[in-house]
Amino acid sequence: MHGFLEKVRKFKEIYLPSEILDENIGQVPSLIELINKAKEEWEDAKNLFNEVTDPDLIDHAIYRIESAEKKYMYLLKLANSEKVTNSKIELS
Repeated sequence: MHGFLEKVRKFKEIYLPSEILDENIGQVPSLIELINKAKEEWEDAKNLFNEVTDPDLIDHAIYRIESAEKKYMYLLKLANSEKVTNSKIELS
């Protein structure tokens, strides 16, 4: 389990925007919270793509979709490798 916590901490330090973290408490969010937040970011990126019309913003929206999707898939893969299951993971 120590290796799992280290992976989550490293992921947090490198890839998570500070708005996800609770700076007052200084705790690492649970993997379930990270997965749900990553899914939310992915959905937001898809919504942005559906709303923009400027070619430069379309490219940006595509980048955001791909980035958010990769983060979400990575976290799901991490949860699966650690046998983390929880009904609070919103897969649909």
